Amino acid sequence: MTTTVKSATSDTSAASVESLVAEMLGQPWLIELFTELSERQEKSSAATARLREVDASNHVFWPFHAPQFPLVATGAHGSRLTDADGNEYLDCHLGFGAQALHGHSPEPVVEFVREQLAATTGNGYCHPVETKLVELLREFVPHCEKFAFLNSGTDATAAAIRIARAHTGRRMVAKFEGALHGVHDLGMHNTAFWYHGHPAAPFPGGAEDGGVERRPALTGIPVADPRDLLVLPNDPARALALIERHKDQLACVLGEAVSSSFPYEEHTVPLIRSVAESCRGLRIPFILDEVLTGFRYGPGGAARHFGIPADLCCYGKVITGLGLPLSAVGGRAELLDHMQTSGLPLTDIGRKTCVQTTHAGNHLSLCASYASLKLLHEQGETYYEETRAKVALIQRRLSAFRAETAIPLRLVGFGDFIGSFAFLEKESYADYREFAAATNPIAFFLLTLMLRKRGFYTLSLPMLFTGGAHSVADLEAVCDAVTDSARELDGHGFPFVLPTAGGDET
Repeated sequence: MTTTVKSATSDTSAASVESLVAEMLGQPWLIELFTELSERQEKSSAATARLREVDASNHVFWPFHAPQFPLVATGAHGSRLTDADGNEYLDCHLGFGAQALHGHSPEPVVEFVREQLAATTGNGYCHPVETKLVELLREFVPHCEKFAFLNSGTDATAAAIRIARAHTGRRMVAKFEGALHGVHDLGMHNTAFWYHGHPAAPFPGGAEDGGVERRPALTGIPVADPRDLLVLPNDPARALALIERHKDQLACVLGEAVSSSFPYEEHTVPLIRSVAESCRGLRIPFILDEVLTGFRYGPGGAARHFGIPADLCCYGKVITGLGLPLSAVGGRAELLDHMQTSGLPLTDIGRKTCVQTTHAGNHLSLCASYASLKLLHEQGETYYEETRAKVALIQRRLSAFRAETAIPLRLVGFGDFIGSFAFLEKESYADYREFAAATNPIAFFLLTLMLRKRGFYTLSLPMLFTGGAHSVADLEAVCDAVTDSARELDGHGFPFVLPTAGGDET
C-alpha cells in the first residue's frame, strides 16, 4: 500500500504527545503485541523481576536505555542470542556495539584468552600482553605516543579531562551541546537529547558566559560551576568565538567527530576539525572522544580518516573483546606523563595526578583486546570494504522502500557501523536541535518491540551495530523485518512524523 507521511498538528505540545501515547496504549493491536511478548518471555520476565528486587545496576534497569520486556540472555555466538525461554534472536545490539567487530565469542579470541587464563597472574601486575597490545595499537593509531588503559568510555573521558587539567593547571572544560561523553558529572551536562526528554522538553537558553545554559540530565548531579564547564553550541563561528574568549581559563575542549545524537558527519566533522585546529593554535589541549568512532572509520579511527588533530584520544567499545571491560586514553606523551611515576615515588607527591584503579587495564581484558584487534589487523581493509558493502545494501533497500511507500524509514549512523532505524522526513539535518525535534521517540519504542516480535534484538532503541558480526543474509533479514514493521505501523495509522514542542534558541 502506498501512503503519505502522516503528522500531527504543528502546535503539538509535550502534553499532547503524552495524550497520543496514552491513546495508543489502549489500541487492541498494541495490547496484542504486549501480550505476545509477555507470553514468549515468561522465564525472562520472572527472572528479571526477581533481579529487580535486589540489583539496580543491570543494563536492563537503566533509566534511559531500559528495554521493554527485558531478556535474560543464556547464550550468544556470532550474530545470534538465546534467551532463558529458548528464543533465538538475531542480535543487532551486540553489547552496545562493543562486540560488533567479529560477533559474540569469536573462536580465536576465546582460545587466546583461555590460554592466558590458565596461567593467570590476576590484576595488579605487569603482564607481557600489555606491551604487545600497545605495539599493535601504535600500528592502528600512530598519532598516539602513549596509552593509559581503563575500564569504560566514561573512565576514559573523565581521565582525559583530569590529565588535561593537570597539564594546564586550569579547570574549565568545554563540551558541545548534545555530545555524549559518559555518565560522569561533566559528561552528563547537556548530553544526548534523549537523556533530557527532548523533543518534548524545551532546550536550554543562553548562559552568562556566552555558551548554552548548563543543565545536568540526571538527579544527583549539581549544576556545574561556570568555572568548570562551558557548553558550546553546534555552530562553528559561535563555538570558535567562545573558545577564543575563554582561552585563558580552558583546560581542554572535548568533542566527538560524529555523535550518536547528531549522526551527520557532513556537519559535525568540519565543526570539530576547525575547533581542534583552533585549539592547537591557542595551545589548549583538544580531546577527541573516539569511544564510538575508534576503528570504525578505518584503522586510525576518525582522527586519521578526517585529519582531526588531537592531544588526547579516548577509545572504548570495540577496543575490547568478549565484552570484557576496557577503554584507553591515547595521545601525546607530554600529557600522559602527568599520571606516570618518575621512578622515585616520594618525589611524585603533589606533582602527579592519578586515574588508575584496582581493575583498570585488567590483564584478561588486555588479552581479549589484543586477540580481537589482531584479528581485525589481519583482515585489514577487507573488513571495512565488506562492512561498507553491507550498509550500502541496507541503504538501497530502504531507499527503494521509501520510493514505494513514502514512509520515511531511514538508517542514520556513521562509521563502520553504528546506526539506528528512524522515521525522519529529511535525509540530513544541519542543526542538532532540529534533528532532535524531528526524532519520534514513540516510533523508537514501537519499532523496538515489533522487531523483537520478529526475532531481532535491539535493546531499547532500534539500533544496528554491524561489522563482521552479521552476514549479508542477516542484514537482508533485518531489512525485511524493519520494512515489514513499518508497513504494519502504517496499517494502524501510526503518525510517523510528530511535531514537537519547540525550545528557546541560544
